[in-house]
Amino acid sequence: MDPQQNPSDPAAVVLARVPDGVPTPADFRVVRLPRSPLVDGQVRIAVRSLSLDPYQRSTLGGRHLGDAPVGPGDVPPGRSVGEVVESRFPGLAVGQHVLAETGWRAETVVDGAAATPVSVPAGVPLSAALGALGMPGLTAYAGHVRQLRPVAGETVVIGSATGGVGAVAGQLARLAGARTVGIVGSEEKAKLADGPLGYDAVVRRGPDLADELAAACPDGIHAYLHLGDQETLDVVMERLAIGARVSLCGLMDQYNGSAPTRLRAGAVMAARAEVVGMVVFDHADLSSEHVEHVGALLASGELVTVEDHYSGIEQAPTAFARLMGGQNVGKVVVDIES
Repeated sequence: MDPQQNPSDPAAVVLARVPDGVPTPADFRVVRLPRSPLVDGQVRIAVRSLSLDPYQRSTLGGRHLGDAPVGPGDVPPGRSVGEVVESRFPGLAVGQHVLAETGWRAETVVDGAAATPVSVPAGVPLSAALGALGMPGLTAYAGHVRQLRPVAGETVVIGSATGGVGAVAGQLARLAGARTVGIVGSEEKAKLADGPLGYDAVVRRGPDLADELAAACPDGIHAYLHLGDQETLDVVMERLAIGARVSLCGLMDQYNGSAPTRLRAGAVMAARAEVVGMVVFDHADLSSEHVEHVGALLASGELVTVEDHYSGIEQAPTAFARLMGGQNVGKVVVDIES
C-alpha cells in the first residue's frame, strides 16, 4: 500500500495493469480508498465475504455482457455478502446481512434498493449466497432444468466438475438419476469429485482424456456442461450420443486470451445435438425456484457446497490468479474480518 494513504480508510484492490493471459497477483494492487459519505437512500456495507468468479477476468481491460471495462486504477467488480454498518435507507437496519455488488473492497456505500437481505437455511453458511444459492448455483440450476435436462439412466458430463457451477450441476444431475462423469484438472480435485460430490466416474484433462472418457462413457454422452478449454470440448463432442444436449456455460481459456472457441460442426450434426449458450441473466425468473429447491437440498445434506476460502482482502489477487489458473478447489470466496 502507498504509505501516504490514510491507514484508517478501508482497503480495496485495484487493477495495476491489464493481465496478459492468466492473471498474476502482480496485476493488482491493494490500496486504501477514502470512505464515501452516506446520503439518504444509501447504506454502508462492511464486506464479510467476497465472491471471485471467472467472468470477472473478461472485464479486465475489456467488457463482459454490459459490464464496464476495468482499467488500471479501477476496482474490479464483485458480489459480496456484507453487514450493514450504517443505514439511511428505511428498508435495511444496521446489523442486517445483505447481498450487494461491492467490488473488491472491504467496505463500500450502495443504494439501499440495490442490496438484498440474505437468508439461508439453518446450518448453511452465509457464503452459500455467493455460491450454491447465488449466481453460480442459479447458472447450474438453469442449465440443469432448461438445457441439460437429464433423465434417469443417461450419462451427464460436467466440465470443471468441482468449481462453483460444476459442483452444483453434477449433484443435481446425480439426484435426477443420471450417471455423472466429472472432468477435473488435478488429483486433489479428482478426490473431491469422487468423494463428497459423488460423481460416478472422474476423468482428467490432458493427453489421456479421450481414452478415459471413452471408458467412462461407453454409451456416449447424453448431456454436457462445458466450462473448460478447446481441447476438452473437441474430445467431448466426438463422444456425444444421438440427441445429446450441450450447454456452453464457460470459456475459461478464452477469458485468459486464447483464440475464440470453435465447435466441431460435423460432430454436432452426427449426434443431432442441441447446443445452447448459457447466460445466467436470461434465467432470472428461476431465482426463487432455484433458492427454494437447492436450499432444501443443502439443508437436508443431499447436496453439499464446496468453497475455497481465503482470508483478507489482500488475498484477493492471489485467490483470483489461482482461480483463473485452474488451481481453485470449489467456489472461491475471500473472507474479510469484521
